[in-house]
Amino acid sequence: VRVVEPYGQVAVTRVADGSPVAKAYVKVYARLDDGSVVFFKDGFSDLRGRFDYASLSTADAQSAKRFAILVTSPEDGAAIREAEAPGR
Repeated sequence: VRVVEPYGQVAVTRVADGSPVAKAYVKVYARLDDGSVVFFKDGFSDLRGRFDYASLSTADAQSAKRFAILVTSPEDGAAIREAEAPGR
């Protein structure tokens, strides 16, 4: 799992051959400016193994300061990463 912080994305690839992992489940929590932690979004990686963790059309998207990202796949295991909000 590689975090691409400037774009607010995670890239999920297999260790053995570097091929993308499609349909990996991604769950994201955000630490807001006031210090509270909230569920932010979840979904699945696309065919390229990418998931956009930072975009959201609510006020939480602007006040998110830091993210905790869980990525899991039944065949490939799980990983947890942290990232700053893009543009900070």
